[in-house]
Amino acid sequence: MAYLTLKDTSLKKYNSLALEVIATRLYLPLDTQGLLDVLELTKDKRRVLIGKGCNILLSKENYDDSTAFIVTIMDDELILNDTELIADAGVNLSRLAWFSLEQSLKGYAFLEDIPGTVGGALIMNAGQYEFSFGQLVNWIELYDTVSNQVKKIIPDKDYFGYRTSKISSTDVVIRCGLKAEKGNDEETLTAILKYKKDRYLKQPRQYPNAGSVFKRPYKDGQSYYVWKLFDEVGLRGYSIGGAEVSDKHPGFIVNLGHALPQDMIDLVKECQDRVKKHFDIDLELEWKVID
Repeated sequence: MAYLTLKDTSLKKYNSLALEVIATRLYLPLDTQGLLDVLELTKDKRRVLIGKGCNILLSKENYDDSTAFIVTIMDDELILNDTELIADAGVNLSRLAWFSLEQSLKGYAFLEDIPGTVGGALIMNAGQYEFSFGQLVNWIELYDTVSNQVKKIIPDKDYFGYRTSKISSTDVVIRCGLKAEKGNDEETLTAILKYKKDRYLKQPRQYPNAGSVFKRPYKDGQSYYVWKLFDEVGLRGYSIGGAEVSDKHPGFIVNLGHALPQDMIDLVKECQDRVKKHFDIDLELEWKVID
C-alpha cells in the first residue's frame, strides 16, 4: 500500500496552531496513487485534507471514526519547461520563491515566508500586499472525489477572489501550471529578503499560530486593517485560556502553549463581537474551521 494508517493519533504536529487534538483515523499517502487509494477507501466518511495545517482551526479535542484526516503533502516536484513552471500540490511556498530566483523568474518573491504549500495557496489564494497566488496560475489539475475523475481547470478572471477560490471542498489539488516570465535576479533577491524581513519583524514567531485570522473587512467602500480595529477595542494581548490575541501583531491569535480548541473558538467570537458592537463591521474568518 502506498499509504500509512495511524489510529488514535495526535494532530498537534499537523496543525500550525499546535492544538492537542486526537483523530481516530489519520492517513498518510506516500504518493499521488496512495492519495487516490485513500480517497477511495474513505469515500463513505467525511474527509479532512491537511497540507501543512496552516489556516485551519481544529474545533474539537477528539474526532471519531466518522471523520478521516488525510495529510496531502506527498509529491513536491517542481518542473520548469520552455513555457511554464509545473508545481505539485506539496511544494512549500518559500521553496517556490527561492526556486524562482534560481531560475531567473519574476513574480514569486512575495511567497517567501508565507506558510503552507501550493495546494493550500490555490485553495485560499494566498498572498500579501497587492500580490496573490491566483495571478500566477495558468491551469490547475484536480481530483474530483465525487466523480472520481481527474480534471484540468483553466481559471477565468473570476476564479480567484480575496483569500478564496472556486476550488470545491470535494476537489483535491494535484498540481498546477504557473507563469514562467523571466525577471531580474537582483530585483527578485532584494524583494525576497524584504518580504522575509518584514514578516519576521511584524509577525509573532515565539508562539504557534495559523496566520492571519480574519480577512480585511470592507464597509461603505472603505477597507480596514483588522489590527487597528483590535487596538481600538482593547484586544491587543487579550487572552482566553491558552489563546491570545498577539501583543506583537493583533491580526494573529497565538497558542501560548496550553490552548484548547474551545479557547480559540471563544476568542475568535469575542473579537468578532467587539468589532461588531463598536464599528458595526462583520469580521469574516480567513481560517477554515473543522467542526
